[in-house]
Amino acid sequence: MFMKFKKGSATILSVALVLGLATVPSALPAYAESLGNTSNEISKITATFYGDTTSSKGFTWYTSKVFTGSTVQVTKKTSSNADFTNAIEFEGTSSLSTNSGEELVHKAVATGLEANTTYYYRVGDKERGTWSETGTFLTAPKSGEFTFIDIADTQAKSEDEAILSAETLEKALQTVDNAQFVVHNGDIVDTGTKEEQWNWLLGHSQESLLNTTIVPSAGNHEDENYAFYEHFNINAPAGSATETGAYYSYDYSNTHFIVLNSNEDSEKYANFSEDQVEWLKKDAIAAKKAGAKWIIVNIHKGPYTTSNHASDDDIMNDNGVRNQIAPLMAELDIDFVMQGHDHIYARTKPIAQDGKATTPSKVTETLNGETIEYSVDPDGSIYIIPATAGPKVYYKNPSEKLGDSYYNLFERAEENHAAPYGPDPNDDRRPKRSQIQNFVGITVDGNKLTAVTYEIDQSKYDAKPYIVDQFGIIKQDAETPPTSVEPTVSLKDISGHWAKSAIEAGVAAGYISGYSDQSFKPNAKINRAEFISMLGRALQMNETTISLTFTDSKNIPSWATSYISQAVEAEIISGYTDGTFRADKQLNRSEITTWMVRAAKLKVNTKAPLSFSDKNSIPTWAVPYVATAVEEGLVTGVSQNRFAPELMVTRAEAAAFISKLLKVTN
Repeated sequence: MFMKFKKGSATILSVALVLGLATVPSALPAYAESLGNTSNEISKITATFYGDTTSSKGFTWYTSKVFTGSTVQVTKKTSSNADFTNAIEFEGTSSLSTNSGEELVHKAVATGLEANTTYYYRVGDKERGTWSETGTFLTAPKSGEFTFIDIADTQAKSEDEAILSAETLEKALQTVDNAQFVVHNGDIVDTGTKEEQWNWLLGHSQESLLNTTIVPSAGNHEDENYAFYEHFNINAPAGSATETGAYYSYDYSNTHFIVLNSNEDSEKYANFSEDQVEWLKKDAIAAKKAGAKWIIVNIHKGPYTTSNHASDDDIMNDNGVRNQIAPLMAELDIDFVMQGHDHIYARTKPIAQDGKATTPSKVTETLNGETIEYSVDPDGSIYIIPATAGPKVYYKNPSEKLGDSYYNLFERAEENHAAPYGPDPNDDRRPKRSQIQNFVGITVDGNKLTAVTYEIDQSKYDAKPYIVDQFGIIKQDAETPPTSVEPTVSLKDISGHWAKSAIEAGVAAGYISGYSDQSFKPNAKINRAEFISMLGRALQMNETTISLTFTDSKNIPSWATSYISQAVEAEIISGYTDGTFRADKQLNRSEITTWMVRAAKLKVNTKAPLSFSDKNSIPTWAVPYVATAVEEGLVTGVSQNRFAPELMVTRAEAAAFISKLLKVTN
């Protein structure tokens, strides 16, 4: 529930960074007087997605006008220390900052990288021999599970508030320690044209930003004079306007992400140009045709929030976001929409094209010791606003223009969690400032999206993050077998279950039959005899005449004996070192994965890497099998990038495992 956090370390890291770089004097902005405002050499470094996320990365950094070179050096991370002797170099460009006349903005793109690989990098002026601190980044995998963090509204009016926002980011990365990137839903600073605010926020966040990829959308607080676009190397569509922000998209594993710019405007669409809306339509349709399983949107001014801005004209009017853009989300099969702007936590039910909430079937699981509900194949888009990662918070909107019918669209729409601390002393329209911060960890694993929302209360638990919400989405069609089959037996307890398709495919193929009462008991744990029998029927293994020699063979049920004999002869199973088979023992994920690799007759790759956060808890004998299974697509992790080797397997999970095995072997 809690993660270790070194209080104040964001400040310490920023001091170290600034002092460590301050070796060459240069002209500085007139306001460069306090920590985070100054960088004599290289500052405000960000790594972003640019082009193919599996093979490229974009970089932005600022220097004084003395440093005109724009070079990025990249080398694979093979040890704990970076060695740039044989690094790959990429040359970029520089231009004078629009809002900071004494600084140059540098941008470059690294290309031709290997997928799912961690690299060291540094940026700087090669001719002068001036380099930044070393950072790291991870290229996207071509497929498989991934995790990211979602935050919003880090905007700060003072340097102290910027430190608070930087600490939220640092805590988020420590808590969701397997996050491959960070999505920001906009309002990064309070006034985008004031460069000192970027110095504060990016300066105090520099250690975090050096070691992750940031994926931002533009907020209305950075909507002027290229304030957003200059700080991030973003691959905006050719010819699109970038003075108020930028819109763009990218693919990550099986998911297509769309980042919108809600700072544009037109007669037809409040907050959006007609060009952007047409691009959105074409981009989403193209992503579906290209095989994207998920489409996720990042928008600052979203249609479904619960505080001040929920009743704004640009949201509610006929040309407003709720009436014009929200219906498009459902029409374009957008699964999940991440919003900012309204500084309160809320999430909706699935909202269809007509603006009404739908009621999906749900399945429940246990995660982090608590129940989590997954909406199965929801009809419509689910919206979330992750409150704020910074100081400013709002009360829930009491406007009669909204009313019960509006709030009935939400699963979570409570009062701001900062409200119990009373109004802010400097603005009684809002709850106490700087008291509560939030972030969300989101994992996409095949046909399953899991979101865990964390809160930081400066007066509780030593300001360590704790969980306040968790929910998910399951898309059955993402795992539906390619041919439609009708089960020969109707099982009464699988309706709405996430594994229904896999179970019914097994029934149709004859390797799943259920119990005599026509139940399958999908959430019951499966034992060794049951799984081997199911596996034997699925693989249609050859009959055998060998006799079982296990010391506990007499305890093996008669209905399982032949299948276990066949599995022994096929060298799928061998029993325990004491000579027993233990037919009624429940099966864990390490064991089932090992059996599946053997059943698939895969060559075990003893050098295949594992990136699970709990990889050290996987039994030594199982490590090469797990690595091989991951590499071949037989198995993925569970939530938050864990493999959970000792977790017992349910009957539904066993059906899904076998379904994947058959796809691989066929």
